[in-house]
Formats: sequence, C-alpha cells, structure tokens
Amino acid sequence: MITGLSINSTMLGNFILVTASFAVLIVAIRLFAWDKITGIFEERAAKISSDIDAAEEKLAEASSLVDQREQELAQGRIEGQKIVQDAVDRAKLEKKRMLEQAKVEIEALKKKADLEIEAEKREAQEKLHVQVADLAVDLASKIILEDLDQQAHSELINRYLDRLGEE
Repeated sequence: MITGLSINSTMLGNFILVTASFAVLIVAIRLFAWDKITGIFEERAAKISSDIDAAEEKLAEASSLVDQREQELAQGRIEGQKIVQDAVDRAKLEKKRMLEQAKVEIEALKKKADLEIEAEKREAQEKLHVQVADLAVDLASKIILEDLDQQAHSELINRYLDRLGEE
C-alpha cells in the first residue's frame, strides 16, 4: 500500500504544483500582460466599430450618389423628351410654312396662267375679228360685185364688228 499511497501523494503533489504554477501564471499575466491583452482586444473592437461606421458612411454616400444619378437620369430623360418635342414642333412649323409658301406659289402660277389664257383669248378674238372682217368684206364684195375702196372697206368692217359686239 505504500506504493499506492506514494502514487497518490505524487499525483496530489503534482496537482498542487500544477495548480500553484497555473495560479502564479494567471497572477503574472494579470499583473504584466492583462492590460496589453485587453488593450489589443479593445483596439480590435474599436477598429471593427470604426470600419463598420466607415462602411455605413460609404453605404450612405453610395445611396446618396445613386439617388443623385437617378435624378440626373430622370432630368436627362425629361430634357431629351423636350428636345424631341421641340424638334417635332419645329418640323410642324416648317411643314406649315412650306405648305403656305406652296399655296402662294400655286396661286401666283394660277394667276399667271389665267392672265396668259386671257391674253391668248383676246388675241384669238382679235384674229377671229380680223378673219371675220376679211370674210365679210370678201362676201360683201362678191354680193355687191364691186371692189370697195379702202374707206368703204373700213366702214363695212366697223359696222359688222359693231353688230357682232351687240350680239
């Protein structure tokens, strides 16, 4: 039994020695390294907190920038629509102006054509009067069987034209 007791006492002695060493180690750590260890943890916690705050700020800035870009994009769309509408309005005005100009030109061409027709009509009537007068003189000279002199010829033409004008 002595051997059993000596093993137990050796184990007990080892246990006491290990426990005492551990207690000394804890006290030494507490005295010399605890502030440094907790300082490292506190610094790490502060850095993590700072990084989180910085990330939140960046996120807020990014969100703000996204909102700003969306507003600029919306404004760009509005301006684009305005430019297109202005172009459409200008095209409509140009079309209207061109149509009005074409109407004016058409009216001028119609008036010119009417004047030309009227002039040709007068010319044709004058030629017809001359031809009718010549025929009338020829007919009259055949009827009378004599040649008319120039004065009688003119009088005959004038009388005949006067009668044609009355009819």
